[in-house]
Amino acid sequence: MRARQRNERGQVAVYAVVLFPLLVLVLSLVYVVGTVEDLRSRIRADLDMAALTATQALDPTALASGQRPRLLPDEAAQLARQYLAQNLAGLGSVLAESPSDAAAAADVAVTNTGRDPITGSVVAAPTVTIRLAAPVHVQLLGLAGLPTTISLTLVGSAAART
Repeated sequence: MRARQRNERGQVAVYAVVLFPLLVLVLSLVYVVGTVEDLRSRIRADLDMAALTATQALDPTALASGQRPRLLPDEAAQLARQYLAQNLAGLGSVLAESPSDAAAAADVAVTNTGRDPITGSVVAAPTVTIRLAAPVHVQLLGLAGLPTTISLTLVGSAAART
């Protein structure tokens, strides 16, 4: 029994040296995934709020004449981009480009009837849909030798209800 114990001396140190960096790497990746998911949910909420704000650009003439509500496409798109830029400013330096550039590059679709060109779904009410490809910085990825900037592509939408 003593011979067996002599051969196993120091194995705990080997396990610690090998497994500790692996454990740190796994925990770091879990943290990165959590950070990315947090960013994704924050940006999605910003998109939804920008789309909801843009649904306020209703056509007053259609409403006054008792017609079905409809959105003014140019005004709704401008409102969506403006509100999106204001909301993205809250991300600070996490966003790899300026909030106004990101908002200007976003795809904004204002649909009164038919199919939404971004999601492909049938529109029952006037709808604003925004698709954004947001480049974000995740510094911890650099420790693993990965690029620190990733692109998150998200969609947010809202329908006008009266």
